Amino acid sequence: MNSLIKRVEKIQKECVDAADKNKQLNADGTTDAFTLLRRKIGLDIKGIRELIKERDEAEASLGPGTVRTVQLSHQVRTAIIDVKGECNKLQRMHDKSEERYKRKNKENPEKQKKLDLTRETCELAWAHVKELELQNKQRGGDGSKFIPRDHNQSSSNASGTKQLPDLDNDDFKELLRNDKQIDGVLDQISEQLKITENIANEMGKAATRQGVLLDTLNDKADVLDEKLENINIRLGKMIKDIRKADRFIIDVILIVVLLGIIGAIVSIVRK
Repeated sequence: MNSLIKRVEKIQKECVDAADKNKQLNADGTTDAFTLLRRKIGLDIKGIRELIKERDEAEASLGPGTVRTVQLSHQVRTAIIDVKGECNKLQRMHDKSEERYKRKNKENPEKQKKLDLTRETCELAWAHVKELELQNKQRGGDGSKFIPRDHNQSSSNASGTKQLPDLDNDDFKELLRNDKQIDGVLDQISEQLKITENIANEMGKAATRQGVLLDTLNDKADVLDEKLENINIRLGKMIKDIRKADRFIIDVILIVVLLGIIGAIVSIVRK
């Protein structure tokens, strides 16, 4: 009789939980299929956490291997399998949306932001699933901690990680948007820094080229100086040579004049 009453209470509780879940899933009545499934996965994950907690408490009080703990363990495993199937469906919905967007081959910032958000949602859902699987294996682990995707990490690293946000909470969307905005600003800063770096590199190359040109001009100026010096020396020699010829002519003229004077004197004396 008691077992029958417990089964009736369990069926009633499941019916009430299902009704409450449907109300939570579509509170505004205009939610899309992806968001509905995301919310359902979030509620299912919370339910699995409660099952794990109940199983751990049963093991602590009744001991492992009892009928109750075995039933709860089976429910946990079944629920995890179901939620993994829902995550696969959620992933397929995102993949199809992304494929349609790429097929159009037309950029749309709003749709791209939505795709980025749905991709983050899928990654978060799978992170929750892996967290649940690890909690189910650990028996009595802290359900409020984020379990890293790499299960081979040491427990010391896992204990220091941040808390995983709830999947059915719309508030984390705002956090993701803020992260995207910050990433966008950082990308812009990075692009500007790259442009500045390119400008600096071009200025450095131009300065190097100008330095080479100046060195070439200096070399040419040195060559011209040597040529001018050689020309000046040659001109000096030429001037000296010309001066010697002038003196010779003057001497000849003076001798001729002197001979003429002597001849005139001699002719006068003879008369």
